[in-house]
Amino acid sequence: MPPFFSVVIPTYNCAKFLKRALTSVFSQTYQNFEVIVVDNSSTDNTENVIKSFAENRMNVIEVNNNGIIAYSRNKGIKNAKGDWIAFLDSDDVWKPNKLEKVRDVIDHNSEVILVCHDEWHVHKGKIKNRLKYGPAGPDMYDRLIFKGNCISTSAVCLRKDIAIKSGGFSERKAFVTVEDYEYWIRLTQEGKFYFINEVLGEWHTHGKNYSDDAIIHAGALIAVMEHHLDRWLKTFPGSIKRVKQGRATVYTQAGRILQKRGLFPNAYRYAWNAILKSPFRVKAWMILLLSFFRINYPR
Repeated sequence: MPPFFSVVIPTYNCAKFLKRALTSVFSQTYQNFEVIVVDNSSTDNTENVIKSFAENRMNVIEVNNNGIIAYSRNKGIKNAKGDWIAFLDSDDVWKPNKLEKVRDVIDHNSEVILVCHDEWHVHKGKIKNRLKYGPAGPDMYDRLIFKGNCISTSAVCLRKDIAIKSGGFSERKAFVTVEDYEYWIRLTQEGKFYFINEVLGEWHTHGKNYSDDAIIHAGALIAVMEHHLDRWLKTFPGSIKRVKQGRATVYTQAGRILQKRGLFPNAYRYAWNAILKSPFRVKAWMILLLSFFRINYPR
């Protein structure tokens, strides 16, 4: 009997967290799944962790993705045998009933192509807050472009045929750290999303996540939005003012990311770019002024 879910787990030198992630998968109340671990040539204890499970439902693929995690996820998609792909990063965790809940949604909503649920944000082992994703609106394309990301990779299950048809995650280097956000935008053109208003997983941060590199992350966010705002303008040529506001929003978001990491010269530059596009953007002015004083009057 073929699996219903294919669980795709990209990993790299993450043995201590990988064991926890795999345990959460094999402890699911719904058991019709396979696991595909895409190992980016780890040099730690990853191999021994995988062997400790002695599971014939687990397939391990060795790759060298050159820092492009989208390549690893796409490799998992191509090798999946299930009808649906369930993504899980190797440092994240699922609740035991996650797949059961998702399967129930799929069985009662035949038109849905993507299912997402809420997560706890756990930082260095402590719960910080609940991450509420969605909700699904009448136009998810508009919502994702102009209001930002509202989906988490480890909380997503996606129909395999749609994953293949859509070409998977972008492997552009410029999109690294936000390639998932870029993919969700494209997937809005493929069908309906469904959001489960329940915490069914945990998103873990611990100071070593790739997206913690603020300069790369901010630059990638700008690259993704510039790409999709250009596409939006070609489709809706009369929305020049709205696209300009959209650009101001994303430059403000990038400035905030950098300010929180103490990178004040970079934050100042992004905030100034936002103000040039939208002079009355209060948040951008706040980032600009705070960054200016931190640059010129450091403590």
